[in-house]
Amino acid sequence: MPRGTNIYDEAQLQGRLWTPDLVRPALWLDADDLSTISIGTGVSEWRDKSGNGRHVSQGTGGTQPTLTRIPFNNRAILSFNGSQWLTSISTAATWNFLHNSNGSSVFAVWRAGNVSDPNAIYTLLGTNAAGSANTGFYIIYDDRVSVPRNDVILSQVSRGVTGQAAVNNVSVGGVHPANTPVLISIISDPNNGTAANRSFLRVNRTLTQTNADTNAPVATDASFTLQIGASGNNVAPHVGLIAEIVILSSIANDTVRQQIEGYLAWKWGLTANLIDSHPFKNQPPLI
Repeated sequence: MPRGTNIYDEAQLQGRLWTPDLVRPALWLDADDLSTISIGTGVSEWRDKSGNGRHVSQGTGGTQPTLTRIPFNNRAILSFNGSQWLTSISTAATWNFLHNSNGSSVFAVWRAGNVSDPNAIYTLLGTNAAGSANTGFYIIYDDRVSVPRNDVILSQVSRGVTGQAAVNNVSVGGVHPANTPVLISIISDPNNGTAANRSFLRVNRTLTQTNADTNAPVATDASFTLQIGASGNNVAPHVGLIAEIVILSSIANDTVRQQIEGYLAWKWGLTANLIDSHPFKNQPPLI
């Protein structure tokens, strides 16, 4: 369907569409807003729409992701080839809310991997270089035979002690294979007294709460500043596509979570990924 003719675009044109700026995000990156994209060899900067100025950038041409259009509703999207990432211009301490007792909420539309069963790990974003010995947070797509894991998304809050994460939540395996667009929402509450309630990980229709860790989160700074397409310090770079990321420095309630999920699903053509009972299954959130 051509842009400007579906219910999402009509609501946007009429100024009736609910958008994430209404909940004051900590970070909002939207690849389809070309006013936020600077091009060098590839994408040299992706500017934050939250108003906080937390832009991400890459000065080296060979490690800049590329801007493309593929079937995410024919919208602009960033493509990463396994040696490309963007790094926050903000300090590591800016992102402490992702791993401390404050709690956070992360929403994204992305696609990991280009082939089935890549036997690899690909990062959406992170501040801990994919290691529990560091302090921080990451979200990865994990399909490693050695673990073993198959087609899972994993969210971890690490606290700088090897093997003692505060949160380690692994989605149901095999239901979101490589090279498949997904809509995710991750509500993190690392200080929750109930282990399973420390992380609510939704991947499309599926909610998982597999965390069993009860170690206390720490207040120290993240080991690295936030990277998009890598997990900090250029580790575990992404292969695939990233469309949009919305991060809150708070624990989203169900209303806010569903509004952001609905906004993203309608924008990126993923309404089929919402459960039938979702309040925005049949129309986008409006104001």
